[in-house]
Amino acid sequence: MTATFFIPTFYTMLNFKTFIFNPFQVNTYVIHDTETSEGIIVDPGNSRNKENRNLSSFIETNDISITKVVITHGHIDHVFGVNYTSENFTTDIYFPSPDYPLLEHLEKQSEMVGMTINKIEKPKFDLHTFEELILGNYKIDIRKVPGHSPGGTILVFHSERKLLTGDTIFFESVGRSDLYGGDFQELKNSISSQILSLPDDYEILPGHGPLTTVGHEKQHNPFL
Repeated sequence: MTATFFIPTFYTMLNFKTFIFNPFQVNTYVIHDTETSEGIIVDPGNSRNKENRNLSSFIETNDISITKVVITHGHIDHVFGVNYTSENFTTDIYFPSPDYPLLEHLEKQSEMVGMTINKIEKPKFDLHTFEELILGNYKIDIRKVPGHSPGGTILVFHSERKLLTGDTIFFESVGRSDLYGGDFQELKNSISSQILSLPDDYEILPGHGPLTTVGHEKQHNPFL
């Protein structure tokens, strides 16, 4: 009698961790390759010491090496933690160049929302010069989605069938188009061409609120 041995197959994977930061309830994401321990932070909204500690604790506990910070767009609620992350993890900040004016007028943005934020230096990398970024063993598809802001950007993880959409689309809603550089028709065109063109089972991780899917938004989003 011949014994049969089953050898388990181990697959690498990306881990997605969501933090909800600042009074605007921004979804800040830490994504890391569990094999290489390389990680990125997307939209660092941490604005308080407690939020900074929570972010650092998770990264240190899981022994993650943060190599990139990626900003989907330049509104203040998504950049509160840029200085903290650049000082504590990496200076490789990827920011969409059409939204540079938003960084240059952070003081005005802070006055509008009644909060203070220190000046942010112009980031090292223009996100809009990249078609993809590398995270460990994975590729991230970079797509331009103007409409909420001129520099709106989404990150698509085809291997995981997930996309991070910033404030472009939410659960049964879409981003505002009445702020600097916003345009509702442009926003709808961006969503149609860059998001709704993806398979229905792709999971949407938005900049605010709960998760959703491409298929759900096709069927139930009243703005589309």
